[in-house]
Amino acid sequence: MGNKKLYFALALSLVMAICRASGQEVAQPPLPDTLVVGIKEAPPFIYRDEAGQLQGISIWLWEQLAEELGYAYRYREMSLEEVLSGLEGDNIHLSINPLTVTSDRIERIGFTQPFFVSNSAVAAPKASELSAGLAFLRKFFSLNFLKAVLLLFLVIFAFGFVAWLFERHRNPEEFPGGWRGLWEGIWWSAVTMTTVGYGDKSPRSAGGRIVGLVWMFTAIIIISGFTASITSSLTVNQLGGSVGSLSELRELDVGSVAASASESFLRNNFVNARPYLNLESGLKALNNREVETFVYDEPILRYAILHDSLTEQVEVLPFRFNPQYYSFGLPKYSPLAKQLNPPLLRITESNRWKVILSEYELREF
Repeated sequence: MGNKKLYFALALSLVMAICRASGQEVAQPPLPDTLVVGIKEAPPFIYRDEAGQLQGISIWLWEQLAEELGYAYRYREMSLEEVLSGLEGDNIHLSINPLTVTSDRIERIGFTQPFFVSNSAVAAPKASELSAGLAFLRKFFSLNFLKAVLLLFLVIFAFGFVAWLFERHRNPEEFPGGWRGLWEGIWWSAVTMTTVGYGDKSPRSAGGRIVGLVWMFTAIIIISGFTASITSSLTVNQLGGSVGSLSELRELDVGSVAASASESFLRNNFVNARPYLNLESGLKALNNREVETFVYDEPILRYAILHDSLTEQVEVLPFRFNPQYYSFGLPKYSPLAKQLNPPLLRITESNRWKVILSEYELREF
């Protein structure tokens, strides 16, 4: 986390240095006595408790900074679109929402050091036991599985055929000529591979025994690898949910929060996402099956599902993508960046910050 913040800080410093050198930096008026801080509820970073008081990770972090730097401030509640336009138009002095740093946004507004690293995730309705069982069977009898079984039968046939060629003259009682003898060779090959060991067929010729010896060791390797491959495939499919790539998302009805970084990422990667005003309306649509999946920032998504009592109806799939750096938003070239960054970096590297994250059951990725 520390290295990522350092690289991000160096990149920001380089961009600002280039802008200064090219004369593109715009002079900013002095900061007022009272800062206007734009906020939008985004639990667990910003929310109101039962008493109506603002709480959350971002609130705690900002109040630590404001106290240390001696800032007076007042909060102004806004929508996400209003926050972004307010920063771009210098109508607010900063936003302490967990804003994702994107290439589009960094051209319009400024950012502080990142204080949290996250990613986008996919929420989907929980499948019933019947549908989960059917999905398991579909995965089990997939095309790849059938190809593997066919390949295994070909190997069994090959060793059975070679054994029969050696044994048909030396051991005609157990490996007679013709199709019947070939079938006996295949039967011996299958029994040997599975280590059943009926003992009804056994090579007697030197060539047949060499084939048998090679086949015994080869079969052990094949069976071990085949079993491990099937187990791994079925486990991944079972734990991986119904979505494991962006290409699969393109085939589904997807929802996301309008103007969010997740929605922008989906649009840029050719995933048509239905925009919703906020996370609450999006999860409601998902629960009502208006969309098949809902994509948003993972920590906010998990927190909302847990605290809206949707854990029995909705789940977050293990598929993660679009790494995100959360920062406070500022107007372009705001002098606040230079003042906020040193204490912000110091606080987020402290043990206090780790304790705060653990209290909200969050971890950084």
